[in-house]
Amino acid sequence: MPSTAFDSFYLKDRYGSPAMRAIWDDRVTIQRWLEVEAALAVVEGELGLIPRGAAREIARKAQVRLLDLPAMRRQFDLTWNPVMPLVDALRRVLSPGSGRWVHWGATSKNIIDTATALQIKDSYAVVLADVDAIADILADLAERHRDTVMAGRTHGQHALPVTFGFKAAVWLDELLRQRQRLLESRPRVLVGEFGGAVGTLASLGRVGLRVQGRLMKRLGLGAPRIPAKTAGDRFAEFFILLAMLSATLGKIAQNIYNLQQTDIDEVTEFVEGKVGSSAMPHKLNPVASGSVVLLGRLLRGRAGVILDYIHSEWEDDHRQGETSWSFPAEVCLLMGAQLVLTKRLLKTLVVKPENMIRNLDRAGGVVLSEAVMMALAPKIGRDTAHALVLRISREALRGKVPFRQAVAEHPEVRKHLSPRRI
Repeated sequence: MPSTAFDSFYLKDRYGSPAMRAIWDDRVTIQRWLEVEAALAVVEGELGLIPRGAAREIARKAQVRLLDLPAMRRQFDLTWNPVMPLVDALRRVLSPGSGRWVHWGATSKNIIDTATALQIKDSYAVVLADVDAIADILADLAERHRDTVMAGRTHGQHALPVTFGFKAAVWLDELLRQRQRLLESRPRVLVGEFGGAVGTLASLGRVGLRVQGRLMKRLGLGAPRIPAKTAGDRFAEFFILLAMLSATLGKIAQNIYNLQQTDIDEVTEFVEGKVGSSAMPHKLNPVASGSVVLLGRLLRGRAGVILDYIHSEWEDDHRQGETSWSFPAEVCLLMGAQLVLTKRLLKTLVVKPENMIRNLDRAGGVVLSEAVMMALAPKIGRDTAHALVLRISREALRGKVPFRQAVAEHPEVRKHLSPRRI
């Protein structure tokens, strides 16, 4: 039975999306390793480094369905190397004459890192498609609610009036910046890694760079300027950008979570059939927005591990290599779930304009204090105007007098502003 939330039959869709799980599934990962081995063999066959017939057979039989996966797992437990069991399993389904040419001139990390780049390439597509869908929903909210007036809040208190459309537009603008960062990062991130034991391509001699170039072209990846097994910054950039995107989604969800508090009640996340509390039938707990916030916390909690992937020693460091067996899939699964839930949250959001106006009016209009101050400032100076309007607003709140009335009745204001201007 699965033992983690990522794999749990019951919980897995709260901690990952089917689209991301399809990219990072164990069998798919191994198939990606095989695709790199197959592409390498084909390129080396074209260049005459290995027999063409062997290359064709390797490419044809590099299929995960043909391999003995339990035997691979047992061998991995003994060797502590994830790729040698793969190479041996592939050799067992090949003729002896072809099997000897598998993995020619490569090292394990070449295969894993290049395969991971292919999985990241697929993950970009999923993330960007979901970001575009969320952007469309936010654009629609911004347009539909451009005139839906509500209280702007700073430091948890009413500030100046805004509109819900303005709030949605702020979210959208930030989301589009995150999207642009992802697009700009692709040429840096989607680079394969093939340089042999330490990155010098010594095993292939003068033809090494040609093998590398053709291999990456065949796989649809960029070729590194200089091969390096410890160049962790490429992958780290992608996953740190996901952490930043996650923070934006979390911020949007936290805003919505807060606006659903009983005493505010300006929006509601509506999901047919949702049960808010098993004990209190009346409740409609903000579970979708809360889950988006939680997933973001879990994802960003891996930021330290992501950055440690850059920090490695010498020309290879198994501590870096083993780190990459864990966090890429976990981060992408969390990101996938967060994107899916954010779409669902925003798509079903119920906005309550009447409650927004009700809350805005609770303070009797003092949220317009800045407008009064700025009207007085050219006459009496900004600092003096600020002090005067501060006194008027405090007196209005204490006396529960509408701010409009308190301003209109104040003798100092009446000296400088006409009733119509007020």
